[in-house]
Amino acid sequence: MNVNWETVLLALKISGVGILVLLLVLALLALVVGFLTRVIKDKPEEEENENADIEGEPAPVIANQTSDLAKIAAIAVAIARTQSELSIKTKSETMSLNSWGQFHLSRRLNLSSSIRRSK
Repeated sequence: MNVNWETVLLALKISGVGILVLLLVLALLALVVGFLTRVIKDKPEEEENENADIEGEPAPVIANQTSDLAKIAAIAVAIARTQSELSIKTKSETMSLNSWGQFHLSRRLNLSSSIRRSK
């Protein structure tokens, strides 16, 4: 087997230069993002009253929750409720297979068991 080492070395040099250029560009991008996050500040958002009644009555004001732990707990409860609702929906959807789906599921299960027996 005759290998042209000059071509291989040229390809390695080109690959090395390409990787260096790529790393430099990524480092520059990281610096730009870091600079922009220090320079640009978010404006404080005004809280909207989403719980206002349709009749125009003001919604009851919740006690001042400045504690970070209270906010974290509220977010955790909301995420847990959402996940439980989604898991109930997906379980009910996956449990109801039509006859076509049952046929293909049983076919796949039978196929995999026959493959295991043949080995």
